[in-house]
Amino acid sequence: MLSPLSTILVYSLVFSVFFRAAPPAAGNGSQNFALFLFTGLVVWLFFAGMINGSMGWLGAIGDLRRKVFFPPETAIFGSALALAVQSAIEAAVLLIVMLLVGNIGVSTLALPFILALAGIFGLGIGFFVCVLNTYYRDVQYLVGIILNALFFLVPIVYPIGIIPEQHWGLPIRKVVEWNPVNQFVAAARESAYLLQWPSLTRWGILLLYSFAVFGLGWRFFAQRSMLLSEDM
Repeated sequence: MLSPLSTILVYSLVFSVFFRAAPPAAGNGSQNFALFLFTGLVVWLFFAGMINGSMGWLGAIGDLRRKVFFPPETAIFGSALALAVQSAIEAAVLLIVMLLVGNIGVSTLALPFILALAGIFGLGIGFFVCVLNTYYRDVQYLVGIILNALFFLVPIVYPIGIIPEQHWGLPIRKVVEWNPVNQFVAAARESAYLLQWPSLTRWGILLLYSFAVFGLGWRFFAQRSMLLSEDM
């Protein structure tokens, strides 16, 4: 818990105090940048953890699988479940704080489902990168760079309202809004921070992204699982 809490403290200080970025009003009418940030950060940590972890989880069992055979996906699913427990604890802390400040409603019940879909989406991408990382070890560093850049390209530590509608002749705010990761972050904030039910369109997008990417990733991984057994 120290890592996300320290991140919340630092970014709240930088963006809400130094840059004076004002978050939208919460469901109870108050403006709380820390809670606004925490809600988005819980989703991001779960998503990014699935991707980063998948490469480490598969590599960590290399020596063991040379002695005892078991399907390589068991390590990924087992470790993903452990990460899900950690994310559930973080979400529980968020909900407790929301309850203490009086910003909680029926729509809050949607948060666990949104988190689950974000995890499925991240795990689907993880299936792709863990296979690629088995053949090309530098993939893990490239993925780290991409995730670091993506963290700031998604409105997690700042409200989307500070992004201009147009820049360089491009509808930059629309591009950010339709970023797949932003769909999960926005849905979580709607349900837990703004106390609004995500629209049916939003739910449809989340379901499409999560299960389509997971299905493609799982198929890619399953087709190469026997080769992985030889290369690990």
